[in-house]
Amino acid sequence: MWKTIWEYKIVDSEQAEKGGFLKGRTLEQAEAYLNALGQQGWEIIDLDFRMDPTMPGGPTVFNGVAKRAKRS
Repeated sequence: MWKTIWEYKIVDSEQAEKGGFLKGRTLEQAEAYLNALGQQGWEIIDLDFRMDPTMPGGPTVFNGVAKRAKRS
């Protein structure tokens, strides 16, 4: 019987380096980042978005967890 071993990735835009992948970016740029993770095999299993209500469409920050089957 084959058992899948998972690896996990913490996704947290607020912990990115200054000027990092989502600091002050738009919702569309957040989607592009998440799509890139999907192309690498990551599946988001939990995600919490927070948007600045004074700026429609951004900036967006989020944190969550992604998983994928562990590669040998």
